[in-house]
Amino acid sequence: MNIDNHILLWKAASIQVFDIRYIRMQSDEQLSSYRVPTSGFLYAIKGKANLLLDSKAYKIESFYIAHVGKGSCLQISAVEDSLEYYLILYKAALPLPHRKSLLALWEREKPFQLQYVFQVSNVLTLQEKIETMHREWLKQGGNLAHFHVKALFYQFVYELLQQLHQQQVIVQQPDLVEQIQNYIEEYYSQPITRESLAQMLNYSVPYIAKQFKQKTGRSIIDYLIHIRIQKAQHLLLHTSSSLQEIASSVGYEDVSYFIRIFKKYSGQTPMQFKQQPVKKKSYRPIYRLSLSNDKKWIRHYIDNDNYYQYKTKGDLSMNKKTKSSMMATLLLCFTLLLSACSGTAITASNNGETKAPANESAEVQSTTKIVSTVKGDVEIPLDPERIVTDYYPGFLLTMGIKPVGTLELYMKSPYLKGHNEGITYFEESLEAVVDLKPDLIITGDDKNYEAYAKIAPTVLIPFTLEMDATLEEFSRILDKEDEVKTWLDDYNQRVAKARQTVQDILGKDQTVTILAGGAKDDITLYGNGYTGRSFYDGLGMTPPAKVLEEIDPEKPWLQLSPELLTDYAGDYIFMAVDKATETYDYKNEPVWKTLDAVQNDQIFEIDGWSFWFSDPISILGQIEEVTEMLVQHAKEK
Repeated sequence: MNIDNHILLWKAASIQVFDIRYIRMQSDEQLSSYRVPTSGFLYAIKGKANLLLDSKAYKIESFYIAHVGKGSCLQISAVEDSLEYYLILYKAALPLPHRKSLLALWEREKPFQLQYVFQVSNVLTLQEKIETMHREWLKQGGNLAHFHVKALFYQFVYELLQQLHQQQVIVQQPDLVEQIQNYIEEYYSQPITRESLAQMLNYSVPYIAKQFKQKTGRSIIDYLIHIRIQKAQHLLLHTSSSLQEIASSVGYEDVSYFIRIFKKYSGQTPMQFKQQPVKKKSYRPIYRLSLSNDKKWIRHYIDNDNYYQYKTKGDLSMNKKTKSSMMATLLLCFTLLLSACSGTAITASNNGETKAPANESAEVQSTTKIVSTVKGDVEIPLDPERIVTDYYPGFLLTMGIKPVGTLELYMKSPYLKGHNEGITYFEESLEAVVDLKPDLIITGDDKNYEAYAKIAPTVLIPFTLEMDATLEEFSRILDKEDEVKTWLDDYNQRVAKARQTVQDILGKDQTVTILAGGAKDDITLYGNGYTGRSFYDGLGMTPPAKVLEEIDPEKPWLQLSPELLTDYAGDYIFMAVDKATETYDYKNEPVWKTLDAVQNDQIFEIDGWSFWFSDPISILGQIEEVTEMLVQHAKEK
């Protein structure tokens, strides 16, 4: 730090004192993870303690002063006898107008974010000013008293800067990236955005994003998701909490989004991760307690059957194994003795399990099983014969299962024609559902879950899951892994063929825009979701750069006015309309006629109703329909 520049910026800054506090801590007290809302000074007047500023540790005692920047994490521990200190919180801003050179210096030096700790030499002068400031701050004198505080604060800073210069104190910029990481690791369960982090740390969003990416190689949001998934994995392995509870505890209120993001980062759904054999689970959590990276505060876990045991506790697995084997042996002997007395033959398997005769085993064989769901464990039939579903008839049909009842809306997909026979539509009537006598209900409606569960065993599969994740849930619940695999193998082959055909026609550099609404004022632009799903995710088409930049993956659509079309229009445009009643002459429409896609006859109308459906059969139908449209267009050209 250049002390002359530091003084210049203090001189130019507009200062507002926010709070002055006197605090006394006893030996059994600690200040844990206090996130400083503004810049501030901590001045110790009595006692000793450990001070942690972000991850940097200091020993402080009487007449030590520390400066912290906005958003820093302050922690005080190991208080000896007692600790008395003042905390002065203030905000500094560069008033307008100002010179560009001064602003550049402000951005480069960031004097009010600096961290430093040192023991003052001119104790009496500084302490007198702080004590007077505190007395004036507590007065009810209003503006005049607070104006006095501000005058005293400038004098206090003047004395402090003198001593900084005289003692040649080492002043450091806090590690911005480490501050962000520490905050995320502590507050991952709360809403966190780049904007909130930037505001808290007193930086711009582009600056913190760039710094974080340069140092870690990943984005801030990617790191946040990484931490949340890591915490969720720990909860899945070591607790019996429901998916809803786990999702909420790691910052996701929408359980369906949690499942999607978990699979994206883990390669498995949460239930698959939870149910895999223990020995294959390589997850070994490392906790950073509080905000320190001190190695003595890190827990180490062992990758064996006693994986939740600390290394420092010793390994008792041998004793446990011996006791377990002895009990198993005694139990086997006792069982054999009983069988000898009763004349019933019992065979022992090589692994120590006892088996009853086949006819007795058949008599007691269970007809139900327990499945894990987002609502907890549910007991369902092993082979359900009368399945009712509201939103998922298309998914059941891919597995060769025809539901006895469903909502008519979800069977109106043109791609499901021919499958309607034998299905009853209950139109959201619970009485009609009862009349169907279901032995299993599969729903995507969280609101109706409890009502359905009173009728028959009910499984909730969140309706917002992606197609493959939904199919995996169905295959797991209904033991239809082979059927789903067979269907997906065929689906993937047909989609791969369609993708190649489309790529041969469009080439690699052509972009595609998906719209709805026709040549009207209310135009909807789609990203990789809803109507756009089959184009971008299915056929691998490329959206224009503007679409990628501005469409939120969690809300993959935007409302546009016609004059903005030129910013989002690709080389090809697909327009979703009601083909039964709508068609447009785009070449004679203002704005539209200026677009390259219109001038080159590369705008296509699709039936918006057909592309509304998201079951596997409909998605495959949409993909192949678009492919055929492009093939016919290429032939005509």
